[in-house]
Amino acid sequence: MSKLLNFAKRNVKEILRDPIIYIFCLGFPLVMLILFTVIGKYSGGNTPMFDLKSLLPGIIMFSYTFVMIVMALLVSKDRQTSFLKRLYSSPMKAYHFILGYAIVGFVIGVFQTIICIVSAFIMSLCVSVEFVSFLNLLLLIVSQLPILITFVFLGILFGTIFNDKTAPGICSILISLAGILGGCWMPLDAMGDFEVFCRCLPFYPSVYLGRIICNAITTFGKVYTFNSVAALGFIPLFGFMVASVVLSCVVFKNKMVGDK
Repeated sequence: MSKLLNFAKRNVKEILRDPIIYIFCLGFPLVMLILFTVIGKYSGGNTPMFDLKSLLPGIIMFSYTFVMIVMALLVSKDRQTSFLKRLYSSPMKAYHFILGYAIVGFVIGVFQTIICIVSAFIMSLCVSVEFVSFLNLLLLIVSQLPILITFVFLGILFGTIFNDKTAPGICSILISLAGILGGCWMPLDAMGDFEVFCRCLPFYPSVYLGRIICNAITTFGKVYTFNSVAALGFIPLFGFMVASVVLSCVVFKNKMVGDK
């Protein structure tokens, strides 16, 4: 346990030295939250996806994509600088390394969630709109954990496979796809077959579940309710989570054996 905690502490220090965590993990999601809330406020109620209750789950999910890129950069840089190769001669096992990275990414993601919620609450006071109840906010945090875990382990996977030059580019593609296919600021519920396709990926089901918890309003003026779309959404949500964890662990361990 001490090996794991010491490695995790080292990773925290390494991440905090990199300005990218402040720019992307904190700054960018907050700027988008403020921007879209202002647009929603002055659109005369014609953009329900920019209502705070609808926007918050999307921003939270989207913010996790930047955790992915931070983890990818951390792992890829450790590999490129031979830092990991030197540690491979220590008594540490593969799971020590994987958990040492994953725990840090998970904590960053939870912290991001809290920052987004607090910022959204402040925005609700500024624009004088009703906000989500405290109990529902707790449920919202729990509901977003599967997609957070998915992005954390995808970051570890990309950092293991690619170098520190290529990994950010791969992550950027997935960041764009998550924003579009997750319906963070697009009315997917009015897009027919395209929405059906998005249900098969983990991004949209996570946002959809969050909007149910927040009692958000759909494009058609109805309140999001738990229905077959939400129920079936658990399949890709947990399926991709398990796949990302297993795949990243297998690839990392194989790379570790090969480097030795």
